[in-house]
Amino acid sequence: MSSAPRTIAYLGPPGTFTESAARLVTGSDEPGALQAYGDVTEVLRAVSDGEATIGVVPIENTLEGSVSATLDALAFETDLLIQAELELPITLVGAARPGTDLADVTEVITHPVPLAGCRRWLSQMLPDAQRTPVASTARAAELVAAAEEPALAIVNPLAAQMYDLEVVARDISDRAGNLTRFVVVGHDIPPPTGWDKTSMVVFIETNKPGALLQLLEIFAERDLNLTKIESRPTKAELGDYCFFLDVEGHLLGERVGDALAAVKRTQRDVKVLGSYRRSGARRPDEADRIREDDAAYRQAATWLAEWRARVGSPEG
Repeated sequence: MSSAPRTIAYLGPPGTFTESAARLVTGSDEPGALQAYGDVTEVLRAVSDGEATIGVVPIENTLEGSVSATLDALAFETDLLIQAELELPITLVGAARPGTDLADVTEVITHPVPLAGCRRWLSQMLPDAQRTPVASTARAAELVAAAEEPALAIVNPLAAQMYDLEVVARDISDRAGNLTRFVVVGHDIPPPTGWDKTSMVVFIETNKPGALLQLLEIFAERDLNLTKIESRPTKAELGDYCFFLDVEGHLLGERVGDALAAVKRTQRDVKVLGSYRRSGARRPDEADRIREDDAAYRQAATWLAEWRARVGSPEG
């Protein structure tokens, strides 16, 4: 990342998990550097139009799966590229106005994802409370802070603190290990690190038996591991689907580059969504393995070129 002043767009309002991710992944605490936007499309449009240097948006959750708004915007609405990713543990708390007793709560307000992720806790602790979904956990905190009746917001601790709410219940997720993956989007592709991932969306040539298998074999033949395969409608017509793929490796790598070229050659179209460092700790042997595999590909290409050089001219 550049050290020059920059503006970071994120899915707001202030106090969301996305703001926490934006601060962590960019290391930015500069006043005014973070700018909140109302939805994923607005974040990406701000980056596309130059209002912001980069954007941070959620793309996947362990409980609820992919964020379709982010996938669709990256595939169909912008030419932005994923530059980095971060997996953030989601810690949910129940927060209310100071002095509120949990037993008096008549309404629970939060985003639909944590609402689903705390279903068991809500059934046990607040079975009769009205459940109200809103656009973000930060918006839930804002509404509860202004509510006249006893209400509870399911939020992250940052939102509770920002809106002067009292935490009345902690760690209320039904399952431990709830993670959300956030991505940084911009205009460039960062250089390889040895622990990378390449994301793409592929539009298959025809919807016929074996079409997906033909696509997957391209990666299997090159010993490339796919960490994500997901189908989404192309929005062109019913029954027409595209495939979102994440493959281990950087597009500058011999095998990933060869696979991308093969996909472009055999499928209707392919759009690269980014090539960037994977989240998590790198396995110690991973960089060596990638270098060895790519070296083997280069050696094979050199071998073939040497044989082709021995082919005589038609006149000879």
